[in-house]
Amino acid sequence: MKRKIWLPLVLVLLLAGCGGAESRETEEAPPPRESAAEVVPAAAVTPEPETMEASQVESTARVPTEEEIQADYDRAVRVYSWFDLTPLKDSGETVTVDGTEYRRVSEPGFGSMEELRLNLRGVFCEELTERLLSGESSRIQYREIDGALYVTGEAREREDGKGAVTVEVEQTSETAFSVNVTVDLLDQDVVTGMECWAFPYVLENGRWGFSEFRLVY
Repeated sequence: MKRKIWLPLVLVLLLAGCGGAESRETEEAPPPRESAAEVVPAAAVTPEPETMEASQVESTARVPTEEEIQADYDRAVRVYSWFDLTPLKDSGETVTVDGTEYRRVSEPGFGSMEELRLNLRGVFCEELTERLLSGESSRIQYREIDGALYVTGEAREREDGKGAVTVEVEQTSETAFSVNVTVDLLDQDVVTGMECWAFPYVLENGRWGFSEFRLVY
């Protein structure tokens, strides 16, 4: 006898910056899109930070390819993880400011807030970058103290019940794409549903970047 599994529909809409990020859970997978998809395991090891040179941040108004946008999504996951999943490496040297203990960042290439901002601007729009640096929308926060970069906050575990991640790119206008991310929801290693997110990837002041973002695990 066949059993039907009914899952609640959850819709989350984030509106800020140049666009919004949308999440929803459905019982069945959405119909396949014509664009290619990249599937990665949710339990992949968090990669090491990747520093960027100024020349990498400066982009042109050229419309990026799907492969370039998917590569930017992977890079955005790494960068955003410094604010939500795993902080940049620190030396153990601490200083207390306004009652909060900060640790000095020891990761090469991240000696100042400006160097951290440079990496964020490589993949995020300006408003999202400033929100992250201000600590308004992040668990892990950074501060420049006496010319050096410090961090406060601890690493967290990845969310349970998340499986494979599928990334697809959809062009929505001449200056905007939607990066659609689908995550399998698991119950004892059995796929019971999915969670879907749509991250706007837009052209802003001559460079492409995500106007909204978050980790999906």
